[in-house]
Amino acid sequence: MDLKVVWRFMRPATLPAPAAGVIGGAIAAGGGWPGDPLPLVLAVASALLLTGASNGLNQIADIDTDRINRPERPLPAGHLGIRQAWWIVAALLAPAVALAAAVDTYYLACVLVTVPVTAAYSFPPVRTKRIPYLSNATIATPRGLLLVLAGWAVGGGFWRAEAWLLGALAWLYLFGAATTKDFGDIEGDRATGCVTLPLRLGPKGAARFVAPFLVVPFLLYPAAAAAGQLPGGVAAWGLLGGCLAVLGAVAAALLLKNPRPPASGRPHPAWGLMYLQLTAAHLGAAAIFAM
Repeated sequence: MDLKVVWRFMRPATLPAPAAGVIGGAIAAGGGWPGDPLPLVLAVASALLLTGASNGLNQIADIDTDRINRPERPLPAGHLGIRQAWWIVAALLAPAVALAAAVDTYYLACVLVTVPVTAAYSFPPVRTKRIPYLSNATIATPRGLLLVLAGWAVGGGFWRAEAWLLGALAWLYLFGAATTKDFGDIEGDRATGCVTLPLRLGPKGAARFVAPFLVVPFLLYPAAAAAGQLPGGVAAWGLLGGCLAVLGAVAAALLLKNPRPPASGRPHPAWGLMYLQLTAAHLGAAAIFAM
């Protein structure tokens, strides 16, 4: 089997954000780089494998949609068969769970919850992807809340209030930001009966829905610091939140100006900015806690 094809099947562009979430949470919980880096290394490896497996599950479930939206992906292009794809998912998922078990009980719990939630998003009879708003919540739970909590679990801070607050803000952000991927998938989703927000509200209406979520959660950083819920001072959280809000405003402006995807069929530019914003949020928060 061609490893380049497997790598493409894992969708590498989506991997930095979960790695940053785990690293950022562990550093934040411990107030700096851990003295014993092994649990963090195992956790990052688990997160990368889990994300690759989740991406694979989504591609298996969405092969008919991808034949229209992403014909270059390994399954619709014929570079992988369905049976091979399932074997790859299993080969990624099994060590992801095993590594998680070696890290921490709470980290393992986050991984074990992520798997069925991801399956519920992609596969019948649930397939929340076809249900507006519920699909957003299904994405935001593992890639927002649970990712933050998993990272903090590595540093022994799963139950700390700051972890749950940052996880809740990440969930809020992704509840809206997750829709950025749907703008590039309109034709395939329409053809396969998947009613995403761009189809339910129209591209312009969906862009107006998404825009506040790209900005507002990060403006709540300094507000939370002012209320004594986040340590490090209002100035530090204001700087981080302000920079992330500006990046979000750029993504929102791109969406509002032209919510249609590029003619090339590639994802909307706001999708890439969303992943950059999410990665920066994890690492920026860690830097403040480590100060």
